[in-house]
Amino acid sequence: MHVHDLLQLASLDLTLLWGEGPALTREISGVTATGHQDPARSPQPGELVLSGLEWWTSDDGRATADRFVGALHSAGATALLAGAEPSDQVPDALVDSCRAHGIALIAVPAHTTVHALTELVHQHRRGDPGERPTGHDGLPEHDGLPEQDQLPEHVDGIRRTAGSQAADELVALLALADPAEGAALEDALRACGLPASGPYRVVAATTVGEEGGGASDVAVCALAEALRHSSGEPCATGRLPDGEAVALVPVEPDAEQRLSLSERWPALYARRPRTPLHAGVSGAVRTPEGLNSALRQARYALAVARAKAPDTARVTAVEDLSTLGALLAGVPEEVRTAFRLRVLGPLAGGGSHRMLLETLEVFLAHDGSWARTAAALQLHVNSVHYRIQRIELLTGRDLSRLEHKLDLQAALLCR
Repeated sequence: MHVHDLLQLASLDLTLLWGEGPALTREISGVTATGHQDPARSPQPGELVLSGLEWWTSDDGRATADRFVGALHSAGATALLAGAEPSDQVPDALVDSCRAHGIALIAVPAHTTVHALTELVHQHRRGDPGERPTGHDGLPEHDGLPEQDQLPEHVDGIRRTAGSQAADELVALLALADPAEGAALEDALRACGLPASGPYRVVAATTVGEEGGGASDVAVCALAEALRHSSGEPCATGRLPDGEAVALVPVEPDAEQRLSLSERWPALYARRPRTPLHAGVSGAVRTPEGLNSALRQARYALAVARAKAPDTARVTAVEDLSTLGALLAGVPEEVRTAFRLRVLGPLAGGGSHRMLLETLEVFLAHDGSWARTAAALQLHVNSVHYRIQRIELLTGRDLSRLEHKLDLQAALLCR
């Protein structure tokens, strides 16, 4: 595929700002995104370079443009795709510099997503519409993880150049209290370059420890980077108004396999060890109408991840919520506290009732066996009977009834 072929793809809605002769006949080997003024370490020979121009300021001039475009030329880049601004706002100095270096300059509208661009480039280049880009051919193009101090800047460039507005609008639809209409969801999926039918999984991610918008930037960057290495399918990563990063990931129709981020997540956390990273993964849903509930699943799993590992990195999938303790971990702390106080009553305060609380824990842990509880506490069985009677009196629960045992066990798990 050549540059002039790319311009013929009406679905991308690209605008040629400068390019002629040999600049339009160069063969395209792939696509890379950069948010840095010095992109020399990112592009590979023959690649298109997608930049949001977030490094450009109104005070910059031809010298700044020449440094950027010269680095692309030295790296063997095929063309520069400016995705941050409308064509009439791309700096004249950048146009002049591309002309001087013989690098084609193309404007990318906000509604053209990075996924759609990458998919079409690879389909036309390989002649196989069903084959998807993998490895170094995927976006964003970075050999490893972003540098620690570049995480927010890295993702900010990707968000603007990748048509992040479309991804944000998609995840906003999923967050509606009432399920979005099928037509609206289908349009949003198409705008993000995603298939109109499932199955899909939804991933929610967040972090703490940053000020302002930095936390959401880091979460979006971490999620996009992890998914790039964990899934061979394209995905849309957007941001909810509260700062949570949300990704919609197609999965194989037959396998509906678990989306595993567990291997990549610790490596991302190692880049910023004082910035806890948490993620939650939904189950697979087969239709777009199920995406609203999938987002709720992912956010609940995210809450569990935060509760289980508040100061480090953790990924929790709904498949991991296989015990009562795991399920309760996602309940808001205020609700857990209210439930615990109500069910345990006077026992909740410990103090003089600490001995009874310990007896209750051991009794439930030994499946209500009087003899094993007595042996574990080194007591006579009659003493255990007396303590259990006191517990039942103080809590109003009957420990011979299964549902009451479950109530008390849940209350203990809510501490």
